[in-house]
Amino acid sequence: MEELYKLISDDIATAISSRLSTEKLSEIRIRNRLPVRVCYDGAYYFLGAGGISKNSATAFIAGEREAESVVLRACERSLYTVSENIKSGYVSVRGGIRIGVCGSGVFDRDKLTAVKDFTAVNIRLPHEIKGCASGVLAKIEIGGRVENTLVISPPAAGKTTVIRDLTRLISDRGYNVLLCDERYEIASVRAGVPTLDVGACTDVISGQDKRYAFRAGIAYMRPDVIVTDELFDRDMESVDSAVHCGTAVISTVHAKNLVDFYEKPEYAALVGRKIFSRFVVLDGAPNWGVSVFDETARRIA
Repeated sequence: MEELYKLISDDIATAISSRLSTEKLSEIRIRNRLPVRVCYDGAYYFLGAGGISKNSATAFIAGEREAESVVLRACERSLYTVSENIKSGYVSVRGGIRIGVCGSGVFDRDKLTAVKDFTAVNIRLPHEIKGCASGVLAKIEIGGRVENTLVISPPAAGKTTVIRDLTRLISDRGYNVLLCDERYEIASVRAGVPTLDVGACTDVISGQDKRYAFRAGIAYMRPDVIVTDELFDRDMESVDSAVHCGTAVISTVHAKNLVDFYEKPEYAALVGRKIFSRFVVLDGAPNWGVSVFDETARRIA
């Protein structure tokens, strides 16, 4: 948690270190001049000197420019070095911490050139739970091959934790894995080295969109499996190309469950192409759980 404590004020850091278990803490939300809120064990609470509460009256009140303070600490006071990421809505920090950023856009005609006057930040904390994906691997590896797999999850249900451990497990079984870590949250590479364990046979491309990462990775790294973060419509061509080259793909989408995924219009192209033969569905709080389905939506025991 050392990297976290560098980002936040001393009173918030003291309350977290003395009152909370960091294993259960997944988000810290700081909004200028408003109560500080945290996601703890899957539920949201206000944070104050006495710990967490549903009562906002006991919470710390963020300073007038506290969101900006967090961003400046995250980039070591050099906004220029993270300007491209900020325009995409986030800043990444060592150890897999990702900070969602809200502010005012600066435009040159129709092009976003910068973000200023930061109003709020959401500090999202990674968790390494080694072995949490062991049961999943047993259901997606068949006859020495990893099936194309989509992890479906609502926010804060452990999607990144599961996909990180799945990457590690597949890699340590000897598969060549290409990890496309677009937002630096799965491997959290710093100075060319992953700061989170993604396995001994994993090659990591960070900060690049999937079109580049898939094309370059397949051409030059010859992966058996590509693991990547959330898919969008624009990524479908890259996924198609990888699968037709014989490379398995593991990725994620945001949805409440399998039915919700099938019904979302933004995933219509993904459903129509029938690329994935395994669907891993994560249930968030309070009913934490993992279910695996095949391409016919039949649950795999």
